[in-house]
Amino acid sequence: MTGAPSSHSREYRDKIAEGEYLIVEEGNGGAIGPFGEETYNFRETWTLWRLKGGRYEVEGERRFESPRDVHHSNRFLVELSRDLTMTRATEYTKLKWRKDSGPLSCEFLPRELHCSSGAQDPKQAVELRMPMEHPFGLLWPISVFSLAGVSRYVERDLNREIPIELVTLEQSNATYPVSPTILSGSLRYLGEEDLETATQKFQAYKFLFRVPSKPQFLIWTSSKGILLRLAVEHAHEDWPQEGIRLTRFQRWVEF
Repeated sequence: MTGAPSSHSREYRDKIAEGEYLIVEEGNGGAIGPFGEETYNFRETWTLWRLKGGRYEVEGERRFESPRDVHHSNRFLVELSRDLTMTRATEYTKLKWRKDSGPLSCEFLPRELHCSSGAQDPKQAVELRMPMEHPFGLLWPISVFSLAGVSRYVERDLNREIPIELVTLEQSNATYPVSPTILSGSLRYLGEEDLETATQKFQAYKFLFRVPSKPQFLIWTSSKGILLRLAVEHAHEDWPQEGIRLTRFQRWVEF
């Protein structure tokens, strides 16, 4: 959840790339997300800018249905470090159970996730400060650049894996407008692999994220750290496909 727009001057930024992500969910009637927050037909379009000093900024829009046939379009802003790890995320929407809220923001600190609801009335404000022991990312609400950024913490060593945490923020009820859950697991580098997506061929880095008693995630990124694909691996081979795909990608510089 997040505060004010970025203060970076638009005069000093260069357009690097733009693209679109699509959520693939062939089961559950096409629904993704926790109970009460089911989302359908999720798409995310974005533009990546390089700022003065070498950091990056992503401006984008998320379009989805929740519930089905009720259309939403939410703008978002992501601030990234020089190595494309997320430092701050802002979404221009409101909490389900707090009319006095928005924009929503989360700040990704070295050992803490700090989220704010952006309320005008301090009594209505929702603040979360979650100490984190290991490198972490945001799983829900969907945060593609956060998931990709987690891979930057892993050395490209086939014999080593590191502990990773993924955070889920659910909007449970009026008493608990935001309920966090932390999934602890491990991330391992699996090597390089040829991958075709968005009508292009990439030499991708492949990673495996594992959480006890949960499905595994396979993650492919470009050499620069852009998420190319995420696939959820279930125990049964005939399980319906689900994951994230980069469906459109254009770059203006070598990136």
